[in-house]
Amino acid sequence: MFPVQRYWRVFLSLLILLSSAFALGQSDLYKQGRIAYDTHDWEAAIRLMKEADQAAPGKTDALILAAKASVNLNKLAEADKFLITYLTQHPDTADALYLLGTIRQREDKPRESLATLNRAAKLQTPNSEQLRIVALDYVLLDDYPDAIQWLQRAVQMDEGNAKAWYSLGRCYYTQSRFTEAEHAFKKTLSLDPGNLKAIENLGLVYDAENKPNDADASFKAAVTLANHATQTDEWPYLDYGSFLLNQSRSQEAIPLLEQAARINPNCAACHEKLGRALESTGQTDQAITQLERAVTLSDKDPHLHYELGLAYRKAGNKERAEAEMALSQKLYGTKTPTLQK
Repeated sequence: MFPVQRYWRVFLSLLILLSSAFALGQSDLYKQGRIAYDTHDWEAAIRLMKEADQAAPGKTDALILAAKASVNLNKLAEADKFLITYLTQHPDTADALYLLGTIRQREDKPRESLATLNRAAKLQTPNSEQLRIVALDYVLLDDYPDAIQWLQRAVQMDEGNAKAWYSLGRCYYTQSRFTEAEHAFKKTLSLDPGNLKAIENLGLVYDAENKPNDADASFKAAVTLANHATQTDEWPYLDYGSFLLNQSRSQEAIPLLEQAARINPNCAACHEKLGRALESTGQTDQAITQLERAVTLSDKDPHLHYELGLAYRKAGNKERAEAEMALSQKLYGTKTPTLQK
């Protein structure tokens, strides 16, 4: 039999070897996860970082990286859970709190986001981008004066923050402060010349300022960029088509509004504007089809029922026209303009 001392030395040696192997396994998992994260293999990064943290709970920032990878896949609820787990072990980690606050803003949870960002600010002074997230929370709360205040601070802190300038322009535009909105969008474009949203919104500002030539040029530039983008939403086409419709250029508006409706078939405004453009060019049957689709998508909108009533009237369908107008009046809760006999 082994002497006690010799047995103890062998046991300790084995324990050290096992610990070293375990630590090496942890390190390998984290390293592999980091490689996946750096190469934007988000699914693999999430899996490996979860395994790395399970092997050594709370010993690394694996869950923060897993959360960031989840955000890149738009898995916000998953990212939220990763950060909550990490913060139970590291409650005073400002970076994790700022990230969690940002995620909650994107989850449309402004009050929770603000509370989280406030915790983070007590630990570390927020930077320009973090102030922008605070402002976006106030936008969700429909508090534009506070949103503008925080965005002004964000651009003062970092004049090169193109996202903050764009958000500030949107807030100014919403508050009908068009001159300031124009300045903010132009500043955005000086920092990011290819920013489609800024060009598109500059067109909206010019339209509001009654500068149709400038508006036309901006909307056209936005559509050109959208045509060459790998992915876009309906807004460049809808905004330009709506502008042309209001300028009595319905024939030009139709292909743009058709494209908007193709991109987002569930966009009631796209079908409504397209219906109006078709109606104004004498294509009443096609107009009714589009307006019926718009009403189906947003059946509580009194304006849509009114437009559909006008189209039915133009098509000679008096009974259906009167029914739509009556429904429009009921939804408005007040008397709407009556159809001409």
